Amino acid sequence: MNAPTHTPLRILLADDHPIFRIGLRAVIQQDPGLTVVGEASTPLEVTQWLAEGECDLLITDFMMPAENQNDGLRLLETIRRHWPDLPILVVTMLSNPGLFREMLALGVKGVLNKASLVSELPIAIAHVQRQKVFIAESISQALLQDGEVRPDKLLERDPLSPRELEVTRLLAGGLSVSEIAAQLNRSKQTVSAQKVNAMRKLGVPNDAALFIYLQEHGLS
Repeated sequence: MNAPTHTPLRILLADDHPIFRIGLRAVIQQDPGLTVVGEASTPLEVTQWLAEGECDLLITDFMMPAENQNDGLRLLETIRRHWPDLPILVVTMLSNPGLFREMLALGVKGVLNKASLVSELPIAIAHVQRQKVFIAESISQALLQDGEVRPDKLLERDPLSPRELEVTRLLAGGLSVSEIAAQLNRSKQTVSAQKVNAMRKLGVPNDAALFIYLQEHGLS
């Protein structure tokens, strides 16, 4: 009897620096369960590749200079609109908490710092495979310093109700409010209210802060 085979996770790499793509590929190729199926150096090349090929994960630089597109938010918005189910890991050298919040609000599965990719990229990919969100330590610290998570609230928080805890765990697993509502047979309005109540009790103002809290406390 033949041993069961597992299809490798197919990854598309996008970065305007060829040397950095070589480094990314070298890290990925250390895991036999991963394979690089394509590379792109501009936002246009990314969308053209996705229109013609298939992958299970996009790992992309946030800033890839291109005509009429000088920031990564537009690329992320385009991908979300046309390929809403494609997991995305963003790598960046930026340290702007506002941009990190917007990336996470667009549904990316992880934000990583280029300086720590060797150690954090395998962990981030493992999170994606478990349908969880990964936020690099340096990104978490930038958001914490920006007041995303208030330590005083974390020490003196109200306990979550069983349903609120259930919703936050599913959010940490990468599900959207709509998906949670369908899974739990609740209305979107009910799930949204439970999410808002949980965030209020935890002292976190937005999704980025919630992901950090869940990750820091082992709930993600």
